[in-house]
Amino acid sequence: MKRLYIDIPMLMNSNVNAEDIHCEYMFHQKNHGAFSLLEVAEFSAYCRQCKEAFCIDACPKEALEHQENRMIKRYNMRCVGCKSCVLACPFGTIFPEVINYVTSKCDYCLNQLEQNPDYEPACVQTAPANSFVMKEVVEDHKQNIFYVGNHLAVRTPSWLNKEGKL
Repeated sequence: MKRLYIDIPMLMNSNVNAEDIHCEYMFHQKNHGAFSLLEVAEFSAYCRQCKEAFCIDACPKEALEHQENRMIKRYNMRCVGCKSCVLACPFGTIFPEVINYVTSKCDYCLNQLEQNPDYEPACVQTAPANSFVMKEVVEDHKQNIFYVGNHLAVRTPSWLNKEGKL
């Protein structure tokens, strides 16, 4: 199965501004869909994925929950912006504007890919070469390649490798 693969070090080394990467997802205001993807990708590397997540326990509105892959998801309509999760995170990795909102989640151009398997989303076409690619990807933690959900793979340095937990 093809996934959207984002190589964050390659993107950073390109010196291309993320604002120059386009998105055709109609719900991304001002066409900042690439920012949404990068936020999700970066948060997946920063979040310590605690078994006993204090951020989830601290939320008074049950706006945070673990997904199957232990990533944290925030529900926009439940969040009241109290920042309890920010204060509760022992690693200081939660930035309220960074946790993925369900309502602004990238759709990975799945409809277009279903109709045309060779389809290249706008982010792939406008990002620096090989930093955004639709391709078959094998998760490889030693190479810092991680799956984020079912349709996204990210290559980024992870605290898991840094602390020898992989």
